[in-house]
Amino acid sequence: MIRRTPLVAARSVAVALVALAALGAPAPAHLAAQIRASERAVVSQTADGTVFTVVYQRPRARGRTDIFGKVVHVGEVWTPGANWATTLEVNRDVTLDGHAVPKGKYSVWFVTHAGDWTVVLDPRHERYHTEMPDSTAQQIRWNVTPKDSPFHEVLTFSFPEVRPDGVRLLFEWADRRVAIDATVKPSHPLPIAHADAEPFLGTFEWRWTDDTTSAAARMELYYEGGMLRQRHTPFPEWYPLLQGQPMVRILNSWFIAAIVRDGKVWEMVNDMVYEFKVVDGRAVSFEIRDDRDHLIGAGKRVSP
Repeated sequence: MIRRTPLVAARSVAVALVALAALGAPAPAHLAAQIRASERAVVSQTADGTVFTVVYQRPRARGRTDIFGKVVHVGEVWTPGANWATTLEVNRDVTLDGHAVPKGKYSVWFVTHAGDWTVVLDPRHERYHTEMPDSTAQQIRWNVTPKDSPFHEVLTFSFPEVRPDGVRLLFEWADRRVAIDATVKPSHPLPIAHADAEPFLGTFEWRWTDDTTSAAARMELYYEGGMLRQRHTPFPEWYPLLQGQPMVRILNSWFIAAIVRDGKVWEMVNDMVYEFKVVDGRAVSFEIRDDRDHLIGAGKRVSP
């Protein structure tokens, strides 16, 4: 009779579940509904259309206070999780701590040292935690500095910071934490060539579609600092943050307003899309539509 160790048995169950999933078959109840010492978790965050997804299993300290040193040894290649290797998936190219990471799915590994640790992203993502990857040219590696942390009983990944241009991914377990800064490529860059902005420069009168009594407002589009900007008269009490802010091109003659703070995009006003009508190379009018494509305002050129 062949006796299987608990580790081998656990891996056999995991392999069976993966095989059943690949065949499109439901897992038997006794395989799918098990209490595990390290339960599966998924955390995901979007920044400007780029989606970061971490899938991992969460070991607990269970009274062990010296995790890094006795459980995870110095110099050990270790996936920050349990059972199957933790994975990171990005749907677009990103930059992690200044290192280019093409879109795709990666297994995540840490090489722990007394000082800095090394992060290893390996495109071979379906690996068990005991299958430490050998070094290959396809891996992405860089060093990080772990910090002391209040004690965390359960290993945790989170996104405590979300910015228009990226996120911060945080790993925490026991008394250690590692922060990774992620930067994404902007979906719609702010700069626009003067020649591309030229057809839209000038002054337009406009009003909301549900306002038939107020005098028309004026919107001047002007070019400054390599961007197409807007200026309203009277001052836009309905959204004062728009005054002097850039207009961002999303299609040939469609724009949305951006709000910039400290040199970075703070918000894209996606519920107000300016759809210009261009005749003989000059914008003559526009409609404003909300994020459900309802007409909410319209205007026409008055000068020059």
